[in-house]
Amino acid sequence: MKEMEKTSRRKKSGSSGKIAGQGTKKDSVTTLLFKANNKNFAELFNRTLLADDPAAPEELEEEDIKETAFLRITKEGGGTSLVQYRDVAKRIRKERIFAILGIENQSEIDYAMPYRVLELDFVNYARQMQSIRERHDAEWKAEDGHLHRPSGITAGEYLGRFLKTDRIIRCMTLVVYWGETPWDGPTKLSDLFEGGGGAKASCAVQVDMNLLDVCRMSDEEICRYTGDLRTVFGFRKYSRDKEKLQAFIAENRTYFNRVSETAVNALEELTHSPELKKLRNPRYQIQEGGTNMCQAIREMIQDGREEGIREGILINKKEMALSLSARGISAETIAEAAKVSVALVQDWISGKDE
Repeated sequence: MKEMEKTSRRKKSGSSGKIAGQGTKKDSVTTLLFKANNKNFAELFNRTLLADDPAAPEELEEEDIKETAFLRITKEGGGTSLVQYRDVAKRIRKERIFAILGIENQSEIDYAMPYRVLELDFVNYARQMQSIRERHDAEWKAEDGHLHRPSGITAGEYLGRFLKTDRIIRCMTLVVYWGETPWDGPTKLSDLFEGGGGAKASCAVQVDMNLLDVCRMSDEEICRYTGDLRTVFGFRKYSRDKEKLQAFIAENRTYFNRVSETAVNALEELTHSPELKKLRNPRYQIQEGGTNMCQAIREMIQDGREEGIREGILINKKEMALSLSARGISAETIAEAAKVSVALVQDWISGKDE
């Protein structure tokens, strides 16, 4: 529905109240991994929700992430606008099959997430229903400005402003959780019910949340993906374990030899690793575009090992210096034996280096 039409209806109702998402939402770098790349978006959904009927990147179209619907509420003021913002949303057109596909990125556990998914999808459905009803209102309005029931339209269709043949586009929302702590929040709406789900939960609205817990994916599951998604999922999972990370990169060096700038930016945002900033070094940039993370990580790990060796040697020299000093040997003699400065030996003995 056009924005002018929505504004007009709000003015007529005398209300512009909003619930469910008050402000605009700025795209995160991780969001752009899917929003700016239809191939990544399609692969993510094909591996999780659309395995039997995969989507092709060229079948995806940008969908407005701002969901707005106007609810008529019997009260003074007339109605309320519902506004909700999705992280990423795309429309798929596959022959005569249509759907809205949405991604919600989570770095923290949201214990109301099933409700949030329901809220996102409901606002979209409400907007679609509103559009259909307003279309029928316009079609059934006579020249005198009054509505009339056309022939062939049943009383029920006329009252509901919804024909037996009318259909809405289904919504599918996928929650991608990037956190290190295992997801222990609810995964279906009935988990939020007071007293638990139980047998009576089947009588209420059912929403099973689609969740991808990245850090709990197995290597086999990660390696079903290609390109950016394999590198981002694998790096995120092992970002705190350098040995396992190096092993994963070595096993998937084809993908890590050329990582897109978008993927590197997403990893920097997800892991907050200071080491990733070193990837900005021109020596790791590829002429065709992208970053050779395989080489960069290998050198960083090697540098870390060498630094550890140097620290170990220095610790041993300090222990030797303290031992010799306790025997009355001068700082000058200790410095000569340890091949360090006299000032450093004096700091060790006095404890100034601690």
